[in-house]
Amino acid sequence: MVNIGPLRNAKTYLKAGALAMLVSAATCIKKPALTKDVIEFSHPQAAMLIKKLEAGDRHCATIYLNGEAERLITKKEMREYKKVPQSILDTLKTLPDTMEVYYQVYKGKADQYIQKQLKKKNNLLTVGHGNTGRGYISLAGGRKAKEGDYISQYSADSLFNQALNQKDSILRGNISKKAYKRLKDNEKDAILSYLYNVNETLLKKHNDSRAIPESFFECIERGNKEIAQAKFNVMPSAKAVRTGLAKRNLIQMLVYGNGQIYKNEHAINNFHDMLDIIAQKPDAKRRLEEICKIVEQYGVNKKNLEKTKLEISEYLSK
Repeated sequence: MVNIGPLRNAKTYLKAGALAMLVSAATCIKKPALTKDVIEFSHPQAAMLIKKLEAGDRHCATIYLNGEAERLITKKEMREYKKVPQSILDTLKTLPDTMEVYYQVYKGKADQYIQKQLKKKNNLLTVGHGNTGRGYISLAGGRKAKEGDYISQYSADSLFNQALNQKDSILRGNISKKAYKRLKDNEKDAILSYLYNVNETLLKKHNDSRAIPESFFECIERGNKEIAQAKFNVMPSAKAVRTGLAKRNLIQMLVYGNGQIYKNEHAINNFHDMLDIIAQKPDAKRRLEEICKIVEQYGVNKKNLEKTKLEISEYLSK
């Protein structure tokens, strides 16, 4: 005798499975996979370096998308979106098309200190990887992102890529074609990073009363790498933000020198000056470790970097 019970159950399971497949297919037809635009950076290594230095990820949120990613979401509109928990983000190797990173427009503390020192209104806003604007951030199509608003990762990367290309144009405009072609990738990336955070007029100044009268661009033009490395030394008038810029200067110096500080009096003095500023902080060790980590992630000569680490340790132990 045939046991009919299992057969009935099997048919039920098959029907349920078929129904699930139909529902799934219908869902896929109604809600096709979302696609997100991605920016291809003109200077990818320089972009990676600057992202590390700007740390724009501190002011971002990853959200679930209900449709195609909006370029701009106001502070009020963001309340309608659900943020992706960090516990889920930690399990992802790549971000699916159903999620998007948004960067918030904010007033940077360092910018506020500097603006206060210059006796200007603290209305300089920042978004993403160090893109700034007075009162608002200008976006494509004439749209304006104000304080507290969010812009998509695509918009942030677009602004960033435009700024990088502008800095590259400034570099090309201040040195000859021959000098530009002579630059190694690490040297150019360090210079672009420097230009990204320092006004070009400061790098054009020639001053006969200084120990190094040549301007930064003059040193680059002449191929004087040792002296150029000593020129990564611009400091703001606001003392409260000097530690952060000393850290940045050290990173740029090491990227420019492919992991080493050139054996030049001026370069070594600048190296020590930056170390002295950082050494005054109680978390100096952590900051120095971060410097070496970022330089290592960029990809400099390992032997050079190990030697520089030893030099740092020996100098600070005196």
